[in-house]
Amino acid sequence: MKEFIINKTNENQRLDKYLKRILPASSNSFIYKMLRKKNIELNGKRAKGDEILKSGDSIKIFFSDDTFSKMSETVKEDIGIFLDAFKNIKNVEIVFEHEDFMIVNKPEGVLTQKDKSSLPSLNEWCIGYLLSKNFIDEKSLKEFKPSVLNRLDRNTKGLVIFGKTLTGSQRLSELIKKRDLKKYYFAKTEGGCDLKGLYKAYLSKDEKTNKVTIYDDIKNISDNIKYSPISTKINVLKSEKDYSLLEIELITGKSHQIRAHLSHLGFPLLGDKKYNGKTDSSCRYQELIAYKLVFPEFDEDDVWNSLSKKIIKINVDN
Repeated sequence: MKEFIINKTNENQRLDKYLKRILPASSNSFIYKMLRKKNIELNGKRAKGDEILKSGDSIKIFFSDDTFSKMSETVKEDIGIFLDAFKNIKNVEIVFEHEDFMIVNKPEGVLTQKDKSSLPSLNEWCIGYLLSKNFIDEKSLKEFKPSVLNRLDRNTKGLVIFGKTLTGSQRLSELIKKRDLKKYYFAKTEGGCDLKGLYKAYLSKDEKTNKVTIYDDIKNISDNIKYSPISTKINVLKSEKDYSLLEIELITGKSHQIRAHLSHLGFPLLGDKKYNGKTDSSCRYQELIAYKLVFPEFDEDDVWNSLSKKIIKINVDN
């Protein structure tokens, strides 16, 4: 018999989903059959599989050692990758930490999530951090793998949200999806900018070139091109002859949205070569920082009530 006790990290998921994570080689029909036969119990009772797990719940699996071994076979996670990333990626700052999530300041030049290259990512750094603090271990990674919840381009620095628990990841993902979590960027653009207010357009991405195109009018988009509507809110903080400082509220969060939209409007980011920005020795990366997050208001009886209207931000140099 194997027993698994649900903790804060992996609560708030369906029982059948949890079982599939710890028994990856099993089929769904096999799991439901074992539940019906009480070869798998939840808190000592027969379960259907759709129960939502809470911290402290007990799951007992009455398999032979051989059967359990076969059903739990999976590719072993090499935690050394995460610990190496935590050790080798420099200048990552934890700006705010909550029991369910944390917000970190990503440096320029660091991937948010791993791509086809062999470069370590911020996502791996964060997992390595949790491993180093014993918040998670190799076993718990099999049950739930924490992850970043928003992406920044490699050469954009600033605030990235990382879900430490399943509950935190689910809730923050919902806040982001509903646009209840406000995201603000600090941008330095070419020329004296006179933009103000909400700008709407349409964005299409070419996956081969990893570059997007902005259209003002849907009528100008060919039928074979996929596109998404975008909204970018712009507030000018300072406007000089050669440059401007802007605060951008990202209403929609599409790939390269701010970079391409500003360039389309005639004010490309300094240092953003891909979208027509000027570059020089003093401007190695595009001048864009994800600098502020604003939480919505929560009800008084909400477990996240202490986060109501909370502002998380980093200092930026003007």
